[in-house]
Amino acid sequence: MPANEEEIVRTEPSACRADAVVGEEKPETFDGAGKSGDSIKVLVAHPVSSTSRLIRETLESFTELEVETTSNFLRAFELALQKRYEMFFFGMSIGDLDGSLLYKMISKVYACGKSVRKLAPAVVFIREKDEKISEELERDVRVKDVVSKPIRIERLLKAVESIVEVKDPTTR
Repeated sequence: MPANEEEIVRTEPSACRADAVVGEEKPETFDGAGKSGDSIKVLVAHPVSSTSRLIRETLESFTELEVETTSNFLRAFELALQKRYEMFFFGMSIGDLDGSLLYKMISKVYACGKSVRKLAPAVVFIREKDEKISEELERDVRVKDVVSKPIRIERLLKAVESIVEVKDPTTR
């Protein structure tokens, strides 16, 4: 087998199998709030890099979160299955795959995987002013917020209060 093909086989995500372990890089210890002793990670997937950068810089400045960003939703799907995240920030639409469909796919894999966590992490959707959100997403308890552009920093920080302590943005 050529070296290229062997690499492809090794890097292909195994999370599509029902017996796959989802979001587990290594054993982790959790405190009573369900937070990891390591840094808390969030994943931002948005087609506009300036929006991703705003979210990343806001969260890194006012919290202790480790933020990973991507503009490619397929890459976001791979990352969500390879690493353990406490929250997702997804754009509502990009090309053929929108944020809500991406979240549904991730949720299904989490539900069928052999992981400690059977539910996908919480999600915040970022939408343009005129984009609609389905009633199903509005009722989903894992959806912490649907933020419309222009994005307010206070709203982003309020969305992550459940997973990490937020520094007061009015004081330095």
